[in-house]
Amino acid sequence: MAQKAAPPRPGATRPRGRPTSGTPTRGLPKPLLIAGFILAVVAIIGVGLSLSRGGGQIGGAIATLQTADFHALAFSPDNPNAVFFGHHNGIMRSDDGGRTWMSLVERQNFDAMGLAVSRTNGRQVYLAGHNVFQVSTNGGASWQPVDHNLPGTDIHGFAMSPDDPNRLYAFVVGSGVFQSGDGGRTWQAVRDKVEGDIMGMAAAGGTPETLYAGSMRFGVLRSTDGGQSWKPAMQTGNAASLFALAVDPAAHQTVYAGGEGGLYKSTDAGATWSKLPFPANNVVAIAISPAEPSVVLAISVQGQQGLVYRSEDGGQSWGKSQ
Repeated sequence: MAQKAAPPRPGATRPRGRPTSGTPTRGLPKPLLIAGFILAVVAIIGVGLSLSRGGGQIGGAIATLQTADFHALAFSPDNPNAVFFGHHNGIMRSDDGGRTWMSLVERQNFDAMGLAVSRTNGRQVYLAGHNVFQVSTNGGASWQPVDHNLPGTDIHGFAMSPDDPNRLYAFVVGSGVFQSGDGGRTWQAVRDKVEGDIMGMAAAGGTPETLYAGSMRFGVLRSTDGGQSWKPAMQTGNAASLFALAVDPAAHQTVYAGGEGGLYKSTDAGATWSKLPFPANNVVAIAISPAEPSVVLAISVQGQQGLVYRSEDGGQSWGKSQ
């Protein structure tokens, strides 16, 4: 299946290389060149001062990530300080709660849009994204493609059931929602018509399973029948452009949703939502620690940087002291 580009996240997919324009500067009047250079220097200084001062959108960040994009977070099931981060070109890991990061995989287009760690075996990690579906059995040190029967691997939504680590869900672009009961080897179609702009998925357990999906246009969608039918679950003016979802591992009625409007939390399975005092104006990735569910990690995009925030009280406060 041909790779399809995901809708852009706020500031997350801007080009970071050379300008693509081929317009030559030779022959421009020298005063114009000098003026342009001065303006560029002033802009760079202004940005530097803005970042160094922190401000409302940067204060409290515990780390800054410099990657091509900022896709996914997933905690180890038994260690609130061990967390994985997925980006467009690989996987990183932190062992100090998100403060410092080391690269596990740096590979072009190893696009980790979704990550899931087994609750019973913290060394088993799944990765799904643009034309990639792989698994690691050694904590991310090495990866192998999953032998599967999905119609494609342009997977924009991926989730693992909190009740059974072998029960997986995938939203495949152009094909719909699929469910696997054997760790991703065989899949059954659940729903063929779901909003095509899904950017995240979370599972909340139950029989049938309760699922949440984040839509760029319609906010949070909820299914209470294992993905067969979906209804809007966030009635707020900031519902659109949802990028990230997470369900509390200890209280499945508690759901976090992040997007362009900030970070929201529901404690009644999406019936009502409250906006959390998150220090940035957008959220593109969220994770909750199964070992300590009050620990929440979130990433916000500021320019071309991914700012990592940590809360240890369920999202009520954020900062370096957390």
